[in-house]
Amino acid sequence: MQTPELVEGDNHIFEDGITALCMLLARLSWPNRLADLYLKFDWKPERVSRIRWKHLLVFDVERLTPERLVTFTIAIQNRGAPLETCFGFIDCTLREIARPIYGQEAVYNGWKRKHCLKYQAVVTPDGIIIHLYGPVEGTKHDALNSMLMHLTGQSYYGDPAYPITEYLLSPFAGAAIGGDEQHWNRTMSKVRIIVEWCFKEVLQMFSYLDFTRSQKILSPIGIQYPVAVLLHNTHICLHRPQISQYFAGPEDEDVPELFAPPSLEEYFHYIE
Repeated sequence: MQTPELVEGDNHIFEDGITALCMLLARLSWPNRLADLYLKFDWKPERVSRIRWKHLLVFDVERLTPERLVTFTIAIQNRGAPLETCFGFIDCTLREIARPIYGQEAVYNGWKRKHCLKYQAVVTPDGIIIHLYGPVEGTKHDALNSMLMHLTGQSYYGDPAYPITEYLLSPFAGAAIGGDEQHWNRTMSKVRIIVEWCFKEVLQMFSYLDFTRSQKILSPIGIQYPVAVLLHNTHICLHRPQISQYFAGPEDEDVPELFAPPSLEEYFHYIE
């Protein structure tokens, strides 16, 4: 992961990289208090709260080559999907936060009736979240106005909240759709479910993010979920994940190398 030997806080306190990583994992894995981390790492709360990581989680055009994207489309077709150009699935997740004292209207979602922040993710058949956009206010529409990678001949597939464009498709809508349209929706939903699995796995590994009372708008909650997504991708690189097993099929003993998760060296090659 190219963890630096020393991590410097904004108050010029240094800690070795392995300890800083362990502190980050301990912080996100469960609703720990800073005082609990003090018992584990012998760091006073005011010192622990200063350590932060910065990262980049966007499309990696060096790893996501046209050839690799074609293998993703083949993997999706092999699961019975009728769409021949889809290489990834896009969806939006709502992360509930504590009700703020000021500016409640900006983060209140009337549909879910909760205060939240939204993140938009794109997932590929190797189980990696290749793009994360956010956070944005809970009042925004699910089809967030993010910069998606446009690829000739390739497309994303989302839920009915997304519009249909030259590079983005969604299910047929309406109560009067025919049998072919219903079959399309059913078969595509069976592969689109992987993006929901990713959202579930992030929260299972980092339960702190699901503890609403700790998600206060005045704390740096906007970077906590992206960091958890990056660590989730790291876990996918180290272990055979559920998603790549799903696309490999029960008859395959090993995940095909073409759409297996990348190694840590391959995934983190662009991290400075």
